[in-house]
Amino acid sequence: MTTQTLSPEEIFSLVKECGEAKEPALSRFFDLYSQDIYNFPVRVFHLTEDDASDYFIYAFERLKNGKRFKSFVGKSSFKTWFYSVLRNLLIDWQRTKRELKTQSIGRVNQEGKEYNTIEDEPDTLTNAKERANEVSDQFLSILSDIKLESRVVFKLSFIYYLHLEPDEIQFICEKTGISKEALLVEILGIREGLSEREVENLKMEDKITSLYLNILDLKDQKKAKGQGDSVEAVYYRERLEHSLQKKYEQRKKLLDKKQKGHFLVRTPYREIARILGISEGSVSVTLLRILEKMEKKVHIFAEEP
Repeated sequence: MTTQTLSPEEIFSLVKECGEAKEPALSRFFDLYSQDIYNFPVRVFHLTEDDASDYFIYAFERLKNGKRFKSFVGKSSFKTWFYSVLRNLLIDWQRTKRELKTQSIGRVNQEGKEYNTIEDEPDTLTNAKERANEVSDQFLSILSDIKLESRVVFKLSFIYYLHLEPDEIQFICEKTGISKEALLVEILGIREGLSEREVENLKMEDKITSLYLNILDLKDQKKAKGQGDSVEAVYYRERLEHSLQKKYEQRKKLLDKKQKGHFLVRTPYREIARILGISEGSVSVTLLRILEKMEKKVHIFAEEP
């Protein structure tokens, strides 16, 4: 990506202005990142250049009003956010391109809606940003109610995504005797080390999307070649059904892992223990208790009218 041409602060400022629909900022953004938008479906999902051109027009039309830029608040890296936006746009584009129709055979999702095909299933990639924005305030409210010492352990565990507040930095400095400058260097080093794991997570996210697109292609092939009772049609239908089943299973396994938090970048316990001068066991127990409290509070929020 072209992010190396701008500092993180410059990128944040540029995206913020894009979110305000400022024409100069949007123009500069597209000057910098148009090639990345075009290359994304080719490099990540191996689409043809013709498809990449069509996708670029689709993405450009949906980015130029600035609304999607508002979801970037600097908690994750620009690269993580941008890839997520491009991935979600790619799924939306594929759906529009195929003009998918749904058929109901009585299966019901969590929202009570009947569905049959995978394109009707709730897609975590497409809706993740919207859901994240909806629960962000609730999450921060719950986190602020946790006592300072425990909150610091939690934030250090997920320091790749979260930022320490001044009182939290002061707490660590007073507890350990480390200077603020040295602490910030420590955190920067941890984030840089975790960035490689985030790259691997992005690959897994891309694999989920790739499987999704593969399933759509196989379903199209089934409609085109698997109709009728001829020997050839039966052969194609059975082969495609087998391939579809494998893709469904592979995607389900990855989605299950994502649901369980396997794609989250978490700081190793030993690093947190080293910084705070406590045992790894203490870190583990503290995190477990925090997560239990947060889960209970989330249920309370969910039950409120």
